[in-house]
Amino acid sequence: LGIGRRSRVYPPPMPPMHMPPMHMPPMHMPPMAPMVMSFGAATSGVPFLFSSWKPATPAAFFFACALTMAAAAALEVALRALPHLERRLARGGRRLAHRNLLRAAHTVATTGLSYALMLLAMSFNVYIFAAVILGFGLGALFAGHLHEPPKTRPPRLAEMDSANPPTCEQLSVLRVSGMTCAACVVAVEVALRSVAGVTAAAVDLEAGSATVLSSSGGGGGLSAPPITQMLDAVEKTGRTASAVVVGAAFGPSLGHEPVGMPTGRAACCR
Repeated sequence: LGIGRRSRVYPPPMPPMHMPPMHMPPMHMPPMAPMVMSFGAATSGVPFLFSSWKPATPAAFFFACALTMAAAAALEVALRALPHLERRLARGGRRLAHRNLLRAAHTVATTGLSYALMLLAMSFNVYIFAAVILGFGLGALFAGHLHEPPKTRPPRLAEMDSANPPTCEQLSVLRVSGMTCAACVVAVEVALRSVAGVTAAAVDLEAGSATVLSSSGGGGGLSAPPITQMLDAVEKTGRTASAVVVGAAFGPSLGHEPVGMPTGRAACCR
């Protein structure tokens, strides 16, 4: 039966291997200092960001606290001024690279200062912590108004050129959803101002609304833009919008006049 078949040759078994036991030297870890979880009130020998930055005297310590308060106030002002900066960059004639360079510089400065103040607050020194909090409060006190949306008003009759025919200003209010930051506000404002006939636009991020002032020339001039053009302009930015007030006419004063009244500037709408 085994004729014609090649017999298999198996190698001899390998001898067992004996590994010498391994001896690891014992590891000695220095004891770790417990993390401080309570505030202290030391005024000397407290490190500021680096272990080598330790004011030696109480006067130097409180001077460092004053600098910390100024840095926190500057950070609060810089953060609140971001919407104003974005509006200026959108209206200005700078190149895109220049605008993004200014945005990058603002981001680097505010981010680095934020982490530095966070590390200072984590020193658990009551004076440093109070300096950080008071600095933020001072920044909001002096620059809190920068978060307010720009106020618009209809032009007065005295400000109009007498050589031009009178125009009718119409106020429209839109409800805009999908805005989350100052860049969204700037994008919606720029889109609304790009609509022909729109003279001014102001967007309120907290209220989620946009106030649009449009004008139509009298005596056969240009007609006011329809509300659909404004809604389309907002939707092109990736947000959704709906009309709340459409075509409310303005009078010659800062107040409003009901639509259809043949008095003042509202009469030219007929």
